[in-house]
Amino acid sequence: MSAERTLEQALGSSDPEERRQAVSELAGRDSERRPAQLLAALGDEDWRVRKQAIEVAKALPSSPELLAALVRAFEPGDNVGLRNAAVEALAAFGTDAVDAIATRITSLDADGKKLAAEALARTESPVALEVLRPLSAESDPNVQAAAIDAIAAVGGASAGEAVHILRRFLDSEQAFVRLSALDAINRLGARLSWPVLERLLDDPVLERSALTAAGRAAHAEALPTLLAALDRSPGAIVSALTALVDYARAAAQNQTFLPVPELSSGARDNVLSFAAPAQEDLALRKLGLVAGAVLGIEPVARLAAEALSDPRLFADADEALGFLGEKALPALLECAAHSDADACAACIEIAARLTGESNRDWVVNQIRSLMQSHAPQVVRAGLGAVTALGDEASLGRVAAWLEQEDVAGAAESALAALAERYPEAARALAREATADGPSCYAAAVIHSALSAPIRGSVADDVAFLTALLSHQAAAVRRAALGGLGNSESALGVEAAAFALTDEEPAVRYAAVQTLGKLRAADGSRPGLVKLLELVQSSDDQELIASALRALGESGDHAALAVLRPLVRTASPMVAVSAIEALARVPDARRVEGLLEGLSHPEAEVVKASILALGDAPDPRIVAHLGACLDHEAWDVRRLAADMLGRGASETAEALLRARLVSEDNPIVRDALTRALEGGGTRHTPAPPRMGSLRPR
Repeated sequence: MSAERTLEQALGSSDPEERRQAVSELAGRDSERRPAQLLAALGDEDWRVRKQAIEVAKALPSSPELLAALVRAFEPGDNVGLRNAAVEALAAFGTDAVDAIATRITSLDADGKKLAAEALARTESPVALEVLRPLSAESDPNVQAAAIDAIAAVGGASAGEAVHILRRFLDSEQAFVRLSALDAINRLGARLSWPVLERLLDDPVLERSALTAAGRAAHAEALPTLLAALDRSPGAIVSALTALVDYARAAAQNQTFLPVPELSSGARDNVLSFAAPAQEDLALRKLGLVAGAVLGIEPVARLAAEALSDPRLFADADEALGFLGEKALPALLECAAHSDADACAACIEIAARLTGESNRDWVVNQIRSLMQSHAPQVVRAGLGAVTALGDEASLGRVAAWLEQEDVAGAAESALAALAERYPEAARALAREATADGPSCYAAAVIHSALSAPIRGSVADDVAFLTALLSHQAAAVRRAALGGLGNSESALGVEAAAFALTDEEPAVRYAAVQTLGKLRAADGSRPGLVKLLELVQSSDDQELIASALRALGESGDHAALAVLRPLVRTASPMVAVSAIEALARVPDARRVEGLLEGLSHPEAEVVKASILALGDAPDPRIVAHLGACLDHEAWDVRRLAADMLGRGASETAEALLRARLVSEDNPIVRDALTRALEGGGTRHTPAPPRMGSLRPR
């Protein structure tokens, strides 16, 4: 028995599973019978067989015979499953499906045209508009409605044209055609003029959709109608609230203001019932919170503040409080006092954002009181708020939090920001400190934030900060090094070099950064000598990598002699740091050093070298990148291909073509093909930042 005969028998089997398996074999057979066999399978009584047939149809190449067979399924018949399956299968062919439907649509009956409209909608192809335009003018209202829905589905890319087609149906004698057209316009996000909307709002059938359109259009004339709907049925209330929120968002985007209306007690209670915790529908509660705030209903402030503790409601509660503005502050801060630490912190952050000049002092005092809980997240939020709202007096208050270790980092940031805003007060505070006094930590932070001198002369600053390098607290020593670096004076070199031996890693790293910043009167960087000595003598890989980054940021030519040997032989972490530093030295000799990195045994180092070399048309670089196409690591080969593709030279093209013949990794083959087509830049990683390629 022939294979074709066996397949025919399996397709006609009484066992649905045998039929399904037979359908799956159709994908691998190319015969004149396949379209008819596939069509029969699409109409199978078993849904699993139909599903398999749809998947097979989608996987087949487009052909006139197949498309014609699928469109024939829209012709009159009793097999509903076939017609629905044909819609899904046909839509997968995109513009080819549009063309196939266009050639036969006039011969279909009303049901067939309705199915054709559904298939056109599923193609999501803008060219379908030309087929849907005449289809929407059919006399059958069901066909009209289907075509209108399809226009909304495919009209996103040509919204102006789609809306132009849809507008004329707003005057249809058929109510559901009018409704379909308005819903389609809303889906496309179009705005209707007030005269058009006014007429639509008087149509009971269109009320909900018209309210939505009115909210999006943000016409002031629509407000009375929107507010009046709040006293009606629940459905109308939901539509009106949604419209009001859309209205308010559009007004905010246009930097206009929604006038706070006077509501009837019934409307107010209706809105509060949506926003209350008793509302079980989460979507309705979100709507009630935001809409209530838009309408200026002050009790919503407490409801929104309490909702901040629910992650599902946080974004909407935050938006609601934003619409209420300063009116929400009393409820927000009162709620913060009775909430858990996370919710309290959220209340503080939002309160800081809503605070205006008139209530700044009161809010700051309230937040300071909340910070006495000492919960780290509350204190950090409070420090952020004080940074934004505080005055000169806040400098000392923020400095006090430096003593709480788990929030010291946030306190440093806040103090530095306040120092930049109130420099004279900050300088005075720093000058009062002594090296062994309680304010020395704050003084060191201020020194790191403001330009020298602070204590009379740069020499005085350096002497004070040098004394702090013997402080028992590592945080103070680290901050003092920041101050020394900010002074940019060569007087601090020896002190910073001494800190390279500190027992705390954070202090040692700060010392490295400081040495990279210090300058002599002639503009030279005497600290670099200490960094070069560190690179050659230290066993601390992390510290060496940090020193190399500092050398790279300096761009000093003297670093070349130290960096080049590390590129080829150092550990991956150090080698990558050396490569990144070398790439920043403005000396043509750096290229030789970077090329040496291509010989490192670790793939990550080789990739760092490739990225640092870039796509310059230097013949040496092209030749070495060509050699990387034979690297054992596939990701190195892919990156080399991308870089060669960006260079676009004849030599690069020849190297790429030669590699493509023997490359067996599909990802690398794709990169090679892309590079040869001139598209290598689409997948080329961005140039590395310092520290971005650090091996772990």
